[in-house]
Amino acid sequence: MGSKLVQKVDRYSPMPVYQQIVSDMISRISQEEWAIGDKLPSENELSEEYDASRVTIRQALAKLEADGLIDKQRGRGAFLKANPRRVVQELYLPQIGVQRETNVKPGKSSIMEVTQANAQIYHNLQVTHGSPLVYLERPFLCDKKVVGLNRAWFPINMVPNMAEEGLVDNSITKTLQQRYDVHFGSVENYIEAIMLDASTAHQLHTVSPSPGLKITSVYTNKDGCPVEYAVTIWTGQDTQFHVMISSD
Repeated sequence: MGSKLVQKVDRYSPMPVYQQIVSDMISRISQEEWAIGDKLPSENELSEEYDASRVTIRQALAKLEADGLIDKQRGRGAFLKANPRRVVQELYLPQIGVQRETNVKPGKSSIMEVTQANAQIYHNLQVTHGSPLVYLERPFLCDKKVVGLNRAWFPINMVPNMAEEGLVDNSITKTLQQRYDVHFGSVENYIEAIMLDASTAHQLHTVSPSPGLKITSVYTNKDGCPVEYAVTIWTGQDTQFHVMISSD
């Protein structure tokens, strides 16, 4: 039997109602409110639980079916097909000289030289607006599923030919240290909850708008000169963050 601990929809949220229902049902499935093979509540029951129209409920169920989580059978209803258990990710803030063991790995990087970026990037890198930069973009993967997106910008004079030569072992830190003799002295991080824009949502294989966590980092070298401005975005729907605080 379902516990019916339903997250009511927010009519003022920019997230579509059907997507709010999808997110809540995924949470309920993850918490094993239903077992694989169980029949889900009927459209009428879900409509009453979420105070939403049957049309909206059908949209939500269609999305769950498209994602391979349920199986809709004509005349019988919807049955749970799979549990989407979220990726449990350590809430990692970039640090100097700290390595981490994680099941989330960076995917293939795309690197290019650019001459246009927003004012915030130029300001944080302390270079003149319009100066050439190197731009890097790469996904973060867990079991081949995209759960995050990393974007980074560098002053081109600090990383010449990075676009042509790529990264050493797909690692920014190794590339800066081994190829350019650049060593980080400090990193400043900013964290904020966001709603994913359409472009980022598409790259993360999710819908827009949907929740995400954005970590912005500014790296400086040992002389205090900015080396890298990075933005990493994690999907809120597919990722659960774990933080452990020690008394030591």
